[in-house]
Amino acid sequence: MSVFKSAMGYFSSGGANGGSDNDFVGQFVEIGNMKLRVKKVIAEGGFAFVFVAQDVSSGTEYALKRLMAADEQANKNIIQEISILKKLSGHTNVIKYIAASFIDKSKTSHGMSEYLLLTDLCTGGSLMEALQSKGQAFPLPTILRVFYQMCRAVQHMHAQVPPIAHRDLKLENFLISNEGTIKLCDFGSATTDVYTPNPSWSANQRNMLEENLAQFTTPMYRAPELLDTWDNRKIDHSVDIWALGCILYTLCFMQHPFEDSAKLAILNGNYNLNPNDQRYKCFHEIISGCLTVNPAERLTINSVLERLAAIAESNNVNLKQPLKFERKKVEQSVATSSPGVFNFFGCPIVFSFK
Repeated sequence: MSVFKSAMGYFSSGGANGGSDNDFVGQFVEIGNMKLRVKKVIAEGGFAFVFVAQDVSSGTEYALKRLMAADEQANKNIIQEISILKKLSGHTNVIKYIAASFIDKSKTSHGMSEYLLLTDLCTGGSLMEALQSKGQAFPLPTILRVFYQMCRAVQHMHAQVPPIAHRDLKLENFLISNEGTIKLCDFGSATTDVYTPNPSWSANQRNMLEENLAQFTTPMYRAPELLDTWDNRKIDHSVDIWALGCILYTLCFMQHPFEDSAKLAILNGNYNLNPNDQRYKCFHEIISGCLTVNPAERLTINSVLERLAAIAESNNVNLKQPLKFERKKVEQSVATSSPGVFNFFGCPIVFSFK
């Protein structure tokens, strides 16, 4: 997950902090040929902050991500994040790159290099928030349209030469635009790197790789090959397919297939897919195909999209119909386990079920 960890308010207009306590708020910044006023913080974590910034001349609001690099590796990671976003930008289902700027560490008060990344602002919040607001699973047509758009973004990444793996696909990293379009964001973990462990690898090599991969992924979404390299399975963009399987399962059943991030369960692909479920039975094959332990046998993104198209046709669903979400304030709970609590990454959320 890079220096910035996704937050529930990421790139949305209703951040939890309000932004008044950050000294960057209220300042004017110039990026490219634009002059912007920083209005408020909407997310923060580690060495990064996300703000709402308004173009002084047009009044248009954008998302401004401020990243600070403490060392050379952090510099490389940030440059790669910006480069990948710039390459992918322009696709309907990817957050739009607007501009970026760099400030050398010799010119900053904190002694770190600083990067400013400007993108479009998705005021609809994240899919996580939309699901929380709904309080129950979306109807089948909505899941079809939502998941189709998510897969289109991933298809765009995997179609690059070489393919780009996002490596941190999850509900928080899919945003809802003003028009109701799903947008993939946060490319701080994205890479074109491919790893091919083999029997000659030492235990130290494997441990180093597993520790490195853990920095860029979220535990409950990690594919088996990310957790244990002793099976000598290729590690590439197919890790995104596993994550998509986790997402589709969550959209259908309002719980994650590997909620406790148990390593053994993930390594064995051990999750519960109720054979008596009729409401979302049409998705079972896709979920199983994505959550296949051996990445060589896992579905490809094109195969997933083909299956979605077939489901849409048989259910008379127009995949390109605009999405509409109702938003409401979600009550936070400090409980760790209780009825009606849907726990995402240790953040219990209480739903008002209808």
